[in-house]
Amino acid sequence: MKKIVPLILLMLLYPLFLRLVHIQDLRAIPLIVPYLLGRLSIIVIVSEIGSFVLRKLRPPKEQ
Repeated sequence: MKKIVPLILLMLLYPLFLRLVHIQDLRAIPLIVPYLLGRLSIIVIVSEIGSFVLRKLRPPKEQ
């Protein structure tokens, strides 16, 4: 669930992305699939690296 929220936010930013690359034609909408897959992969990679770093920084649990 925590990875879906940023994905939805990035999806809402897609029209701004189209303006940034100067695409005004609505037939460019199929470009959203590679855009979203790229963003999702970045989100997953960053979150996994962050969780790995946090696991290494935390002191081990004592039983």
